Amino acid sequence: MRKIPALIVVAGLLATLTACSTSSAPGSAGCTTPASGDASSVVSASGSFGEAPTKVTIPTPINTRHTQVSTLVQGDGQTLTDGTPALIKFAVYSGETGKAVQPYAAAAAPVTVGATAGGPLVDALECAQVGSRLAVAVKVSDLSSTTAKKDDKSGPAYIAVIDVVRAFLPKADGALQFGVNNMPAVVTAANGAPGISIPDVAAPKTEKVQLVRKGNGAKLTAKSTAVAQFTAVDWAAEPTVQGSTWVNGDAATTIDLSSDKIPSTVRKALIGQRVGSQVMIVIPPTAESGSTSTLVYVFDLLGSL
Repeated sequence: MRKIPALIVVAGLLATLTACSTSSAPGSAGCTTPASGDASSVVSASGSFGEAPTKVTIPTPINTRHTQVSTLVQGDGQTLTDGTPALIKFAVYSGETGKAVQPYAAAAAPVTVGATAGGPLVDALECAQVGSRLAVAVKVSDLSSTTAKKDDKSGPAYIAVIDVVRAFLPKADGALQFGVNNMPAVVTAANGAPGISIPDVAAPKTEKVQLVRKGNGAKLTAKSTAVAQFTAVDWAAEPTVQGSTWVNGDAATTIDLSSDKIPSTVRKALIGQRVGSQVMIVIPPTAESGSTSTLVYVFDLLGSL
């Protein structure tokens, strides 16, 4: 089964890092809900939300042409739109036998709705609300292979029961702060992805931290794991992107601020910041950064674990 790998931030680089209908979910303009159908609507699951289902009923065999999604329990929390990282718990069953092929468990890291590398199970979360339990029917060939050519032929299905446990911000939503002379300027696209403009001056010789947007969410501590998107470019007249979650499938990453695998300059700059903030960090070349260029990071702080 495809999994979304955890991403680890290092200075300058990333390391280890269906058919739909067009109905709109309440309070979510432009939200595209995956289509329901016979393959998903015949599935039922008993038991409490957030806990392993006590019984999942699957009238076997189930085949499907496209991914189908039905809501078993309707939540009333945040609606998941493109770019929203979410924590889920899920189990996967064979549509041929009804037996579990992956036991109910929490995903290892947040998954990001709309991420190009997310796969059909993540795509199925579009427009779901936190607190919802979903039944998802996905063609085995669509879930099992990243390279198989998609077709409209019916085939055996996997059935996933997914609980949407928690959601985070899709982009930094803090108040825009005044710019600083001789520091890069940041302009964000509609989805939150930053564009970084380097001023025509020499790069600073020491680390600089600038708050681009000031959030009002939870404050990050040395024990926090931040949920974030980021871009890093070099300080140059024509900067080159050195690493970016925004162009790496648009999937948010997690940053363990207690880990010594995260450069100390990044940890110190992010500790004490609030969720919803956009933070720029300028890091001159050092032995720790492993770069010969001055690097400019822009972090969107979307949540905290």
